[in-house]
Amino acid sequence: MRDLFLSSGTGHSLMVLAFVIGLGLLLGKLKYKGISLGSIWILLTGLLCGALGIKADTLFLHFLKEFGLVIFVFAVGLQVGPGFFHSFKGNGLKLNLLSILLIFLSLGCTLVLYGISNEQLPALTGVMSGALTNTPGLGTAQQTYYDIAYGTFLAEVDKPAVSSSIAGAFAVAYPVGILSLVLLLLCLRRVFKTDLNAESDREDNGEMVREMTVQVENPAVFGKTLTEAIEKFNGHFVPSALTRDGQTLNPATNPVLQQGDRIILETQKKDKNMVRILFGQEVENRSGSTPVATGNLVNRNLTVTKPSMTGRKLSELDILGKYGVTVTLVNRSGIRLVAQPDLFLQMGDSLKVIGEEKAIAKVADLVGNSSEGLDKPNLIPVFIGIGLGLILGYLPIRFPGMSNVFRLGLAGGPLIIAILLGHFGPKRKITTYTTTSANRMLREVGLSLMLGTIGLSAGSIFTQGFHAIWILFAALIVLVPALVTALVARYACKMSFLQICGLLTGATTNAPVLEFVKENYGSDRATVSYATVYPFALFLQVMVAQILIILSFVL
Repeated sequence: MRDLFLSSGTGHSLMVLAFVIGLGLLLGKLKYKGISLGSIWILLTGLLCGALGIKADTLFLHFLKEFGLVIFVFAVGLQVGPGFFHSFKGNGLKLNLLSILLIFLSLGCTLVLYGISNEQLPALTGVMSGALTNTPGLGTAQQTYYDIAYGTFLAEVDKPAVSSSIAGAFAVAYPVGILSLVLLLLCLRRVFKTDLNAESDREDNGEMVREMTVQVENPAVFGKTLTEAIEKFNGHFVPSALTRDGQTLNPATNPVLQQGDRIILETQKKDKNMVRILFGQEVENRSGSTPVATGNLVNRNLTVTKPSMTGRKLSELDILGKYGVTVTLVNRSGIRLVAQPDLFLQMGDSLKVIGEEKAIAKVADLVGNSSEGLDKPNLIPVFIGIGLGLILGYLPIRFPGMSNVFRLGLAGGPLIIAILLGHFGPKRKITTYTTTSANRMLREVGLSLMLGTIGLSAGSIFTQGFHAIWILFAALIVLVPALVTALVARYACKMSFLQICGLLTGATTNAPVLEFVKENYGSDRATVSYATVYPFALFLQVMVAQILIILSFVL
């Protein structure tokens, strides 16, 4: 027991780290007006303990920090991978271009501050990462510096000054970044004279899927089968039901259209006008959902739980032809997708289907629809993916005119491989699915280990290198780029205020401010823009942090 409390061995180090993480998570539950620092309290608690002289084995902490960083970024990559490339389609391209503008303006502001101040660029990298709430950027900046300066990240153990400076600057800038963005959004609402009710009507993400009901009024489709009418349509929609005289017909029977028929379908918002032109005016679905006839025609949600379904196209399964069941919608990690024939399925997909009860039961057997199938973790792609990510991270990349070697590192390599696995894995029949709770557990454990070890390692020398000017710098790095981006989005791209809120919080990966927006403006609309830009913004911020560290050896 004496060794546990007084020694600096493994047991003692784990005990100290466990208390730091536990206390930090407890403090992270504190909120003010919906805003919380969350896991960053772990870093602050570690810094305090380190400053008070509470010690742990430095080599052991270094290992856990690297391990936590890899686990954290890989879990994040798997989470955002399925929607990463999808975010560049339609309206998402415009949003991501604006997020690139914000991030590179932040990079420019950081370089300007470096040029007019006496601050070291590594410390300013910590300020920028904190101001943009970019936690992976913190670990990436530290690792990149020591890899370039000493050829190994292990040099941090004997020469912790720069690492401590980066961590301290990050800890100071993080809350400043949150507060600055909140104040900016409050001011923008006044400047734009925002009426939230009116602006809600302007929010229109064309890639979002919506259910609509149209009444057949176009004489051009009278007497034609539903399939013949669909072939005339160049967009994407899937009919889920057709009602006639109070009865519901299964689209699988390919009914002949008559005047007054009501077709309930799933389509993308950008295609809704084409649907109206093809069939007729949109009408209200009085029941609020797809109506069900007196027979066995029902709606169900089925979950893909069989690994063999990963990478299979909907057209290959021919669910409509074999079972008379229509798949109208696919929900994947919160993203609603129209059930197009060329859509690849993957584990965890939720299929919205309509058909007879017995037929749907057969489709359920086909795709699995068993919770047990999702409970078993798929660890093979996780560990092989991490291994491939580390190999990619350590491949040397040389740029003309630069003597220093650039590497993607412990963060960049695993992050890229995880994104690629999450997106392309199902198409190559690689099952990468993990439940939301499992992914969150993996992500939070990695983040907690990283922040706790960084705090304990840097705390002892943090107070010696603290600079109050970091507070001003953090505010400038957030406010100037965010203001410019917001003005461009509003007046050049004609975006609504709520859409701009999502853009700014997503580009700065600022989840606490997103929660503030949702709680104070009573809308989840900003979440759509946030989710669209977050994956690429996170990836780009990690790369920018590395660029700044490389420039510190060149400038």
